[in-house]
Amino acid sequence: MTVVQVSTKGQVLIPKAIREKYGVKPGSNVHILEEPGSIIIKPAPEDPIAAACGFIEGDFSLTDDLIKEHRKELENEQHDRP
Repeated sequence: MTVVQVSTKGQVLIPKAIREKYGVKPGSNVHILEEPGSIIIKPAPEDPIAAACGFIEGDFSLTDDLIKEHRKELENEQHDRP
């Protein structure tokens, strides 16, 4: 565990070895997360869209799901009419 001091402005210095290990460069963004009793600093992806692509696995189509849901709504409306 590395101990660093918090500056009067609330800044901390991430040690060079850790910055290099996680690819944190000057100007990089990081996420600050809170967990009970902890503060976590995580590198933010340079391209959040590219990082999010493919995180949902499986063979499905959101368009097909939306069409199915719309058809169900239309069927329910037809059944509810007097």
